[in-house]
Amino acid sequence: MKADVVIVGAGPAGIFTAIEILRNNSTKKIIIVEKGLPIERRRCPKHKTLKCLNCQPYCHITTGFAGAGAFSDGKLSLSCEVGGDLPALIGEQKTQELIDYTDQIYLEFGADQKIEGIANTEEIKEIRKRAIAAGLKLVDCPIRHLGTEKAQEIYLGLERYLIDNGVEILFEHECSNLILKDSRCEGVIVFDGARSFEIFADHTIVATGRRGADWLEKICQEHKIARLVFGDLKSL
Repeated sequence: MKADVVIVGAGPAGIFTAIEILRNNSTKKIIIVEKGLPIERRRCPKHKTLKCLNCQPYCHITTGFAGAGAFSDGKLSLSCEVGGDLPALIGEQKTQELIDYTDQIYLEFGADQKIEGIANTEEIKEIRKRAIAAGLKLVDCPIRHLGTEKAQEIYLGLERYLIDNGVEILFEHECSNLILKDSRCEGVIVFDGARSFEIFADHTIVATGRRGADWLEKICQEHKIARLVFGDLKSL
């Protein structure tokens, strides 16, 4: 199998990567490899059994189109001052621009216009004063609340948008390894539950997210691929 771009993982990173390629008027052939199910088929039995059944071969809450976010209450933090290390990697201004850009896409697909966390009541002013007195910074963080049901509607819309625009999503397919030749990644090896096959691509994007972090670490060690982590960045 051949593609221009192969993306491993259909969580938010993989989804928005594919959207960005499409919105740049690209005609590239895009394949997304996702070991879970499409959003409309994701089901957790816990609401019936009242206990976790440790579903195999993967958890339906954490794995599948849109990742774990599809079953969260859908709170999007819209400030670059809250979250991970991206501002240190690319700068606060660029990070905030990306947050705002991504937020607009969520709005396009039906997210509620209302934003929480921006009120400046007397109670909040008092908390801010106490924080300053204690040498702390109170971060104002606008939050867009999608809600669990609404989040699933939005991600279903995103899934259909990708498919309708020619993106091929291989659900229930697991990436087992990368194809490397002369230190260049030429694609991935995929297992569909019965057989393994290769997908060759000009560009390979690994977007496995938190759930796939251990797998990616193992692959990097196996192939002796250098990783830049936040701790390394501080010494540059």
